[in-house]
Amino acid sequence: MIHPDSRTIEWMRQVAEETHFSDITLIEKSIRAFSLLESLALSGCPFVFKGGTALMLHLDSAKRLSIDIDIVCPPNTNIEQYLQKNAVDYGFNDVKLVERINAYNVPKAHAKFFYQVSYITGADTECILLDVLFEDIHYSDVVQLPIQSRFLKTVGDPVLVNLPSVADLLGDKLTAFAPNTTGIPYFKGDKSCAMEIIKQLFDIASLFDIIDDTTLLANTFRKFAAVELAYRNFNPEDISQVLNDIFQTSLCICLRGQLKPENFKQLQAGIKRIQSFIHSEKYQIDTAITTPQKQHICQR
Repeated sequence: MIHPDSRTIEWMRQVAEETHFSDITLIEKSIRAFSLLESLALSGCPFVFKGGTALMLHLDSAKRLSIDIDIVCPPNTNIEQYLQKNAVDYGFNDVKLVERINAYNVPKAHAKFFYQVSYITGADTECILLDVLFEDIHYSDVVQLPIQSRFLKTVGDPVLVNLPSVADLLGDKLTAFAPNTTGIPYFKGDKSCAMEIIKQLFDIASLFDIIDDTTLLANTFRKFAAVELAYRNFNPEDISQVLNDIFQTSLCICLRGQLKPENFKQLQAGIKRIQSFIHSEKYQIDTAITTPQKQHICQR
């Protein structure tokens, strides 16, 4: 289990020194995100943990820090009955459901978990966002992994959490890197989502390096592409449009904006913005270009 000392400034400074990661604010947010996850895992809530923070458990590293929690629950799950169960024990003094506009009628709920900041640089209260998708589980291979990280001080037996296998997670991530069809768009209203698109790109590269089942990857990709196309009123039988979207977005990066320069400008801005979240390397356009090459192999 996560030791309460993980949420102290002394521990955070120790982590920063040992990992050579200077952004203690992000270290704290990652610790708080894992705390939220463990509180839910102990609440009895039926869920599968997905997204960027799930990738941190698969890699047993902090290549890219993630500070939100994304879960999938079966349809009609009463999520509210689980949110408060262990919140106080894990350092959260308030939990609020949040109304968020959903352009595609995707069945979702959102909650903010508020906490008193240990490493204060501005506001003394911050929050971690929980994103809940109510949907049948489309993953083919759900595995259990312990909640553990170099950022966490633990005690006793680790708490286990259900999450997609590497191949499942990669299949899901590929559909998210298709900004004109099933993926994160370039903009939501006036807000640029370029960094979120690049997060998917970085995660895809990390997962590709450890995948061992491309057949499962292909099956999961087909299932998720069909579901996401249906949400957006596209033909769910035509997943080729998603593959083409991924290919064209990758080509835009590889050709450095010779095609669709405005899109490249956004993607380049996303590459710059994501650098503060990446602990393992200096992430630049030259690094990003290698990822679409891996995606091309996946698509083949």
